[in-house]
Amino acid sequence: MIYYALAAIFPLLVNAYLYHKRTVTDIDENQYEKSKKRMLWLAVLPMILLYGLRYKRIGSDTIGYARFFEDEIRSYSFNELFDSELMRFETGFRLYTRAISWFFESYTMYFLVTAVLLFGILVRFANKYTENPFVFLYMFMTLGTYQFYETGLRQALAMSACLIAVDFVHNKKPFKFIITVLIAATFHKSAYIFFILYPMARIKNMYLKIIVNVVAGGISLVGFTVFQEWFNKLLGYEYEIEETGNGQIFAILVTLISLFSLIVLFREKSEKSGQDVIVQMTFLTVIFWLLRLISRTAERISFYFTFGMYIYFSQTFKNDKDKSALAIKLLLLGAFFALFMTRTINASYKFFWQGV
Repeated sequence: MIYYALAAIFPLLVNAYLYHKRTVTDIDENQYEKSKKRMLWLAVLPMILLYGLRYKRIGSDTIGYARFFEDEIRSYSFNELFDSELMRFETGFRLYTRAISWFFESYTMYFLVTAVLLFGILVRFANKYTENPFVFLYMFMTLGTYQFYETGLRQALAMSACLIAVDFVHNKKPFKFIITVLIAATFHKSAYIFFILYPMARIKNMYLKIIVNVVAGGISLVGFTVFQEWFNKLLGYEYEIEETGNGQIFAILVTLISLFSLIVLFREKSEKSGQDVIVQMTFLTVIFWLLRLISRTAERISFYFTFGMYIYFSQTFKNDKDKSALAIKLLLLGAFFALFMTRTINASYKFFWQGV
């Protein structure tokens, strides 16, 4: 548990160091931005090492991916990688795993290569869409997305491809967006859900966007209940884990984060472009967490859009002049960590050399 806790707070410590450096030294904006980009890689390094150096039984599905890399994938010929009758995993994931197996034999190297790819894309996304990427990384770690990355390797790769697709939504390049999402779906079929982002993000007027999302949320609550089994099959969740558990607490937290961010940033013009897409991803996160009260499948889908909520909230830290808003932000950061600790208090971690 201690390793996860250290990795969670490390981005905030790096951010505090940068803030101190900026206030006590005379550096211009360009120097600060360059320093921030370098320090962002330092901030994410503990997560990369946690992900890459773990024992193969850390994460419920990790052992299956380790065995697939070390044994099964090496038994396929090139043509068999495309054979749907032999298909245990999607074609893109097979090709990705086979390519790494040409260079490495250890599952640790497989996870390290994957970690650099996953977190490299994450850093790129954070750098591009928020002025405080350190809070973004803190939320990524404390609100459960890292834990999902740790076990859901195929979907994590698909989610990373979809983060690249966000650029094409913002830049109005539908063909590149479609191609990128289709590539993501070759790692995990659930990526098809990301197609809904493009048309909804094209709505520029905030009032209209809110109305459309409220209506879409209402329709989804009815439709998801009726067509739940069909959605599971379409998105590749063909197993019986549909209990809702205690998702109410997290659904409330997601709603509070999103509403607070909307109130704080509603009339502010961001220095970062693409905020229309980020806002839409935030709304979709709320919608899917309301659906999560019906089915756990919606939680897995929500991970594609949760990055937007992290970005949106982290943007609220660009202006700390409002002391009451700052107090709420700090209170929420504390709540994130408290929730994180309750989830990981009994979590054990082993490095690969500690495994038996």
